[in-house]
Amino acid sequence: MSPAPGFLEEGGFLAGKRASIEDFDVAAFDLDGTLLSRDLRLSRASVEALEALRERGMRVIVATGRRFEGAVEYVERLGFREEDPIICFGGAMIRRLSGETLLHRTVPRDLSAEVVEWARERGIHSRIFADGRVIASPETPAALAHLRTFYEPDVVVRDNLSWLCSKEAEDPTKLVLVDYPDEIEGWLPEAREAFAGRLFVTRSLPHYVEIGGLEGRKSLALEFMCGLWGVDPARTLAFGDAENDMDLLEFAGCGVAMGNARPHVRAVADDVAPPIDEDGVARYIERLLGAG
Repeated sequence: MSPAPGFLEEGGFLAGKRASIEDFDVAAFDLDGTLLSRDLRLSRASVEALEALRERGMRVIVATGRRFEGAVEYVERLGFREEDPIICFGGAMIRRLSGETLLHRTVPRDLSAEVVEWARERGIHSRIFADGRVIASPETPAALAHLRTFYEPDVVVRDNLSWLCSKEAEDPTKLVLVDYPDEIEGWLPEAREAFAGRLFVTRSLPHYVEIGGLEGRKSLALEFMCGLWGVDPARTLAFGDAENDMDLLEFAGCGVAMGNARPHVRAVADDVAPPIDEDGVARYIERLLGAG
């Protein structure tokens, strides 16, 4: 299997700047499509690579679009401990594995209701991610097709617009719209235009469009942690594969896109690692450690 352009070829970050492990204090990793394969496999090589970074004194953090409850299993397998923070909900929350919340950005209920109504008018399944639960609109064929592959626990199916107006409602952490991937291509520009300047609209999984507050992004969450740790953002390394990773890749001192990322995601990165099915993160870190 040939490596992705930028990994071994002239012109990548390593080749152009001769980077080594000593250039970085923090490494941030997306989960799905970066460390986790599409069948949710986490390789031993990836686990060992992250441990090797820790042994060299680097801080390691996960930055995922998943909610906290959906990330815990994987970060535990990656060697995270109780005090370690997790960037989740696409950057809208930072919570330690112990459960302590360091940062929580939300979307006002009135603006959330506007998103839900926009989706309902177009027959698009919507989900409200509150802290600890998911309130989903009645399922559509696209949502059912998605759920056969990606199961989300603690989902309550009801009229989520009515829920937003109820006394029990809280400001959501994030909203997600679910549709067939080809259909999303048609309406995503319209959604971005409708909520421009008010909400962050991005794509993560092929069926998912994530909608959150403008401050609920992975890059701003990592910036928050850099401030907490006293780390220069230029000394951060970040890995990702999807549109919701683009701001993270641009923010980091070295942003590394996976070889399985789409071209416009790779275009904003400083370097490109091999794809997930070639253990791209582990191979990249092995070379980085070797350069050090």
